[in-house]
Amino acid sequence: MMESLVPALEAQGVPAADIHYESFGPASLNKHPVPLPTTRANAIAVRFSRSGKTVPWDGSAASLLDLAEGHGIAVDSGCRAGSCGTCETRIESGAVAYSQAPDADLKPGHCLLCISTPTADLTLAL
Repeated sequence: MMESLVPALEAQGVPAADIHYESFGPASLNKHPVPLPTTRANAIAVRFSRSGKTVPWDGSAASLLDLAEGHGIAVDSGCRAGSCGTCETRIESGAVAYSQAPDADLKPGHCLLCISTPTADLTLAL
């Protein structure tokens, strides 16, 4: 239902800031098309310490969650919009930037993979 209602509200001129909804479980809804990030000339190394994988971040993935899943690293996730906190992951080293402010409360030294990207070489406890 939300997949048809939200775009219909936008088509009728309702400002995006005035459209609010909540998803439960694995449901998610992209309210707005997200432009694909531009690729970087120099890739950032993202290390997943538990899996032992190090993969390059070149900007082609939309988020760290997409990067992890694209390389076969299982991550619990729910809303994929920074609200539920399910994908909260400890940062062992490095830093991230957010595409939007997280709605979920985070422990110090943790990030939400669904709305973050690395700003430099990064090691995550995954």
